Amino acid sequence: MRPTQGVQGECFTEFFGELFLDGGRRSASVKAVVDSQCIVVGHDAIRGFMQAYPEFAQCLVHKLIERLRHATQLNKSLGLHGVYERTVDLLNQVAFLDEEVRVVPPSITQQEIADRVGATREMINHVLRDLIRGGFLTRDDRRRLVFAKVLPRRW
Repeated sequence: MRPTQGVQGECFTEFFGELFLDGGRRSASVKAVVDSQCIVVGHDAIRGFMQAYPEFAQCLVHKLIERLRHATQLNKSLGLHGVYERTVDLLNQVAFLDEEVRVVPPSITQQEIADRVGATREMINHVLRDLIRGGFLTRDDRRRLVFAKVLPRRW
């Protein structure tokens, strides 16, 4: 199997568990939010694959750099921003366009938001309630959060 690459070398195949390459233990778990197909690849097989397909090794390096940058940004955000700012950032990241309105995927629960921004579910509930009361978010007939207007950076 060859890795799928885009025009500029972008890697489209997603992977996880790459930290096992140094022999260490797994540091995280994953949750699929869409139907997915997963393949378990052993340590020796992945090393052989990387040697046979250097473009995959390059994709892996780029993905690791991307994840390191994301972790650095998350640490910065945790240190410098409050729960409100982190929640707004996450909502803006996960929102998608559906019939000309931006919506938050219904699969993302308040607990998941809390876990991702380093807060309690109760605090996320408070932030969302304030955004709804302020007219920035609404709930549609499918109980999705819908952006009524641009979320303010600060409250």
